[in-house]
Amino acid sequence: MDPETLIRLIPPTISLIVTSLFGLLVGVLVEKFKNRFRTVEYSIRSQKIIPPLSQNLGGQLSIKLNDRLTNTLKVTTVEIENKNSIDLENIVVRFSLSHNSWFQGNEAYLARNFNGLLWTPIYSDSFNAVLGEYNSCEIDQNGQKIISNDLQIRIDYVLSNRDYLIPVFNRKDKAIFNFLIEDPIDGTNGYIFPSIIHKSVNFIQKSDDEKRKQKDIWIGVAIGVVFVSILITMLSIKYPEQKCLIIWSSVIGFSYSIVGSLILYGFRKIRLFFK
Repeated sequence: MDPETLIRLIPPTISLIVTSLFGLLVGVLVEKFKNRFRTVEYSIRSQKIIPPLSQNLGGQLSIKLNDRLTNTLKVTTVEIENKNSIDLENIVVRFSLSHNSWFQGNEAYLARNFNGLLWTPIYSDSFNAVLGEYNSCEIDQNGQKIISNDLQIRIDYVLSNRDYLIPVFNRKDKAIFNFLIEDPIDGTNGYIFPSIIHKSVNFIQKSDDEKRKQKDIWIGVAIGVVFVSILITMLSIKYPEQKCLIIWSSVIGFSYSIVGSLILYGFRKIRLFFK
C-alpha cells in the first residue's frame, strides 16, 4: 500500500476510533445511570393520644382499647417520598417496633391520588394464619386461651411488624403510613423502624429543611467570600496603583449585608416599641 493511500486512510481511521471510544463512554455512563442507587427519604412524627398532664389538668384521663384501659397509645405517621426522577415499582416497606410495643391499627395511602396501600400477600397470609390459630385455641378454666410458645412467637411478630407493598411509586410522590401504636406498659417510648426491601434503593431519613437551608446559605457565603477574595487579590496584583480603591470597594461590598441587617433590626425594634 503506497504512502498516499495510507495518508488518506488516517482521518477516517481516527474518526472511527474517536467514535468508538465516544460510544463506549456513552454506554458506560448509561449503564452507570441505570444501576445507580435511587434515593427514598422518610420522616417520622409521633403524638401521644393522652399527653403528659398533671393530676389537676386532666391527669385522670383514660382510654379504652377493646374494653381494655390503656394510657400508652400514640399515633405515628411515617412519610416516604420518592425523590428520584423515575418511577419505582413493587416497593416493599417494612415497619418494625422496638421490644414490647405493638401495632393496634394502621392505614396507608399515596398522597398524590389517595390510593390505598395494602399489606404484602406474604405478610397478609401470615397474619391471617396466626389469627386463625389464635381463634381456634382452647380456653382454660380461667377463661384464658392456651397458647403454645411457637404460636406466641408468631403472634409477637405480626403484632410488632407490618409489611406494605407499593405497586407503583411515582416520582416525587409520597406514601403516608398512619399507625396506632401501644407503647410498653412500663411507660418507656417504643420506636418504629422503617426499611425498604428493593434493589439499588438508598433509604435515608429526611433532614430538617430549615437546618439544611441555613447550612446551604453559610456554604454559599463561604464560597462567595473565597471567590471574591481571589478576585480582589488578582486585581490588586494587576493594578497595584489602584490597590487601595479596590480594597475599600471590596470592604464596602462585603459590609452591605451587615448594614442592611442592622437597619432591619432597628426598624423591627422601633415598630415593636410603638405597637
